[in-house]
Amino acid sequence: MASISIKSIFNEFWYIIFVELSVIYSEIHWDSITENVEKMLNCRKPSGGYAEYICPRCFEKKKVAFTCKCRFCTSCGKRYIEEWVEKTVNNIFDVPHRHIIFTIPQELRNIIFMDRSLIKVMMDCAAKTALEVLQRKKSDAVPGILAIVHTFGGDLKFNPHVHMLITEGGLTSDKQWDDIPFLPYSLLRKKWQYYLLTELKAKLPKNRENSRLIDYLFKSKNNGFYVNAEKKMTSARYAARYIGRYMARPALAEYRIVRYEGNTVTFWYKDHKTNRNVTMTLEVKEFIKRLIDHIPLKGFKMVRRYGMYSRRSKSISIKVLQKCKRFIQMSIEFVKDLKPMSWRERLIRSFGKDPLICPKCGGEMLLWYIWHPEYGTIFELSRDGPFEKIIEKVHKNQESKIVKDPYKHIQVGLFPI
Repeated sequence: MASISIKSIFNEFWYIIFVELSVIYSEIHWDSITENVEKMLNCRKPSGGYAEYICPRCFEKKKVAFTCKCRFCTSCGKRYIEEWVEKTVNNIFDVPHRHIIFTIPQELRNIIFMDRSLIKVMMDCAAKTALEVLQRKKSDAVPGILAIVHTFGGDLKFNPHVHMLITEGGLTSDKQWDDIPFLPYSLLRKKWQYYLLTELKAKLPKNRENSRLIDYLFKSKNNGFYVNAEKKMTSARYAARYIGRYMARPALAEYRIVRYEGNTVTFWYKDHKTNRNVTMTLEVKEFIKRLIDHIPLKGFKMVRRYGMYSRRSKSISIKVLQKCKRFIQMSIEFVKDLKPMSWRERLIRSFGKDPLICPKCGGEMLLWYIWHPEYGTIFELSRDGPFEKIIEKVHKNQESKIVKDPYKHIQVGLFPI
């Protein structure tokens, strides 16, 4: 059964409930939400810009609309994740990693919902917690840390938590690798609670309500905040691909939508407590709200690197590790210049068919024209290209109507749905 398009649901209801939703969010967050939704709605529409190609042999034309390159878009967001994972796979040390999940109590969710800048506080505190616990045995080893924030649960409710990938060990001050394979849960939980609540107390407005909440969470959570650090990953490549699933992306994959009945949307998710699939039905307004709740502020980094994986330390760490005896045989592919695939290369890889081979005569099509809604004509072969003779021939045949072009207005998307 074909999946139901999130884009089609937004197309029908977005402008109807636009004003009603706008009062829920801060102005700066609403600006980011509307920008992302508008980009998604206009993805692969010629009105958003397009490139046109022409076959120099038979003059067949093909128009390719631009994509929105927005992570809220189901197709463009998927492409963003794939490129991030591929790059990370080639930018990670080939050592065992530990996957750690840092969660927060329900009492803090609405506070962070209203002030999205506090998500960075969560990520920084999680990194500080992991570093201190790893160095608990008087080791000054600095690990590599990748932190990714995930703001939604299976039911799409706002539930921010941090997924972390940390090397099981690190580089010491005397430039040696120190293996540290065990992280105590109890200490992780306590340190995570302490650092997060201490930072929130400093960041939140000074009033009685916030003070009482912080004190309550210190006293009531005797065992600290929940942390899951059970998953060990010996393969660095698997670790990168695994953590890539938690990249910023649309909160719901379209294949999980079961029904769309005009006013309601039914989807399923996996309940991690029971390990069973649960079906949920929401009114369209609530469904759309839960999706846009997870759009981050413009420019906010949902992925952060610390320790050996930080930009300042990365190149130094590579040089040091390559001199360590243990790492001489290790394949470290940091700073590998990976060129992203073009839309043409992606379609060839996905479907085994070159989109720029003329369907009529088999010739290779040339870029003919580029138009952008803001900048107008960016490229025109007759003006910017070295193919004067081809252009003269094209115009001559068009004027004499020798060439009939039944596919003149054909449009194709840059990415498969």
